[in-house]
Amino acid sequence: MIEKVKVPRKVYDELIPLNREVHYTLDFQKIIKMAEDRGYLKAAAWLENHEDDYKRGFARGFEPED
Repeated sequence: MIEKVKVPRKVYDELIPLNREVHYTLDFQKIIKMAEDRGYLKAAAWLENHEDDYKRGFARGFEPED
């Protein structure tokens, strides 16, 4: 079974609607900007330091840590 990427609950709550709009992960800076523009500031801050985790989670899925 493929393990989902665990993220803080507040980040998870913002990543889920963000990912409905993201179709690929090649332009990572664009994804961060999209998060900021939509007010997903916790997700944007997390994304800045977790590019590899995000790309894995984009493929495998995310789940909240708590």
